[in-house]
Amino acid sequence: MHKYSIALLALVSSILFSCRQSSPETTKPTTKAEETSAGREQALTLRSQRLQRQYDFCKADTCAKVEFQYFMAQGGPAPQRDSLNQYIRRYLLRQQLTNNPDADLTKQGNAAEITAEEFLKQYAQSRKEFPGAATNIGWQLTISSEVLYQTPVLVSLKMNAVGYSGGAHGYDVTTLQSFDSTGHTLRLTDMVTDTVELRNLIEQEFRKVRKLSAKSFEQQGFYTQAGKLPFPENLALTKEGLRLYYNAYEVNAYAFGPTELLLPYAQIKSHLKPAYLPKAGNR
Repeated sequence: MHKYSIALLALVSSILFSCRQSSPETTKPTTKAEETSAGREQALTLRSQRLQRQYDFCKADTCAKVEFQYFMAQGGPAPQRDSLNQYIRRYLLRQQLTNNPDADLTKQGNAAEITAEEFLKQYAQSRKEFPGAATNIGWQLTISSEVLYQTPVLVSLKMNAVGYSGGAHGYDVTTLQSFDSTGHTLRLTDMVTDTVELRNLIEQEFRKVRKLSAKSFEQQGFYTQAGKLPFPENLALTKEGLRLYYNAYEVNAYAFGPTELLLPYAQIKSHLKPAYLPKAGNR
């Protein structure tokens, strides 16, 4: 398998990611006094941060560009705020693994700056070793973020990383994650009571979205576990229901692309734990 395909698989797995415009996001524990004076008086907010950078010597398409848009959590309960900031920090640092599987993910400082610098460093090294290579054209790393849903009970984030650093094709990886009011990263089993029936609903919706026949998933080019479609690595509760996202490579070859599903609350309410059922004032 091509080395970039292997790197993309590693990136997808690790994830269940010249001008600067960003603020340091290193998170330190909040004291009880700080929590009393600030956190309880201010609701949790997610402030958008941006960073843009490019290689010093760009000529036409022979360049490397970085553009990050991510969030910094402020206010609200300290456990939830700190958890969100640490999650986003780790996501940014993990983007280094695409080009450097041995990258140090424990470095202190601004995670966006660290990752951008490493990406441009890898590009400079590629230009030095292979000055005439076509793989020097159009390197990019773009990260975008979106708040899918926010209530007093949970916060759901979507983060997307699009990159190219040589090879047959680049990558486009989406990450969905919900957090409860304590900052705990919610897994499917934390939110639902019946995974067996939920799997059936997912398979039904998957066939509908992909316009598949009644034949087995394997016969139509999809990967399964004991004949069943696996749960996606990325899912989150939204205003409309449970959103699920299969990245390319997760259940099919790259050429098939990703698959996004939505199970409305009306369809899953009997399988969802009461704490995560939408309240009238939160919809």
